[in-house]
Amino acid sequence: MKRLRTVLLGLLLALALSSAATTATASAAGSPSNPDQADGPGILTIEQLNMCMWGSKETPSCFPNTSGAAVDSAAWTAEEKRVAALKRASVATQVSRHIPDVITVSEGCLGDLRSVADTIGYQLAYQETGAGTDNRPRDCTAGRGVGVNAILAKEITGPGPHGYYENPGWRSYLCAQVGTSEWPSVRVCTTHLSLKSQDSHQAVECAALRDDVLTPTAGPTVFAGDVNMAGSGENCAPGTHSGLKDLERSAADQKANPTDGLQHIYYSGFWRQSCGWSYTVENTDHEGFLLELGKSTPAGGLGECWRGIR
Repeated sequence: MKRLRTVLLGLLLALALSSAATTATASAAGSPSNPDQADGPGILTIEQLNMCMWGSKETPSCFPNTSGAAVDSAAWTAEEKRVAALKRASVATQVSRHIPDVITVSEGCLGDLRSVADTIGYQLAYQETGAGTDNRPRDCTAGRGVGVNAILAKEITGPGPHGYYENPGWRSYLCAQVGTSEWPSVRVCTTHLSLKSQDSHQAVECAALRDDVLTPTAGPTVFAGDVNMAGSGENCAPGTHSGLKDLERSAADQKANPTDGLQHIYYSGFWRQSCGWSYTVENTDHEGFLLELGKSTPAGGLGECWRGIR
């Protein structure tokens, strides 16, 4: 597993999001949980995942059903459940690796994420994703509930704006108030925007995210989601926010992995951004993206990363 790391100290990135990143090789998959992490001066860590959970009917490229059985047969259903279990385990693994305060999940399934929340001891907030057949919520296969965008956090203290960008529910967004040991109330928002090929929808959604969902927010705010845009300077951040998208990969690296750059994190109300990674997550075709944010720089300097994430 390769994980790229950048250290950005005392710098508010321009929202063109074009800064270069310093990279390093990370430990292999299956590393033990990190014993060195500790709270620091207003630290918050947030991790964005697209887990492609819906099932082989909707997402065959990243939800492989190898049973060879007829759709909706007993063998097919058993294989769908087996792959779903691997995806649930992959989300739980991120907690043991990174101990994030917040995880945002795109292309999730409600039943799966309720199970994950119970396993890791986090609380769950969710919003059903865009319309499926006959404008009803998209159903995940094998009875795993409806498709959702979700926020998993150690403590969810209250609701936030949530809903759909367009009727009848093409794509959805979700915000929630989150508390940590150092931040009693931070608004966290997430979404999954339309594909570039659905440009008219993506443009409407991006503008609504920027102007209606994130701009009115008072107090510290963090957005993490899959916005399906990776081009230079492309983002949906308000002018008051700083941010990154998958650590601004090089053009050559983006060509090698087209999903690089799709996961974006924007934030406001923080004084500094210390470090972040983009890395391989098992059992999905998308990179994971984690960012550590801090309220202030401690006396004596910060070092590469206050919590020692690896």
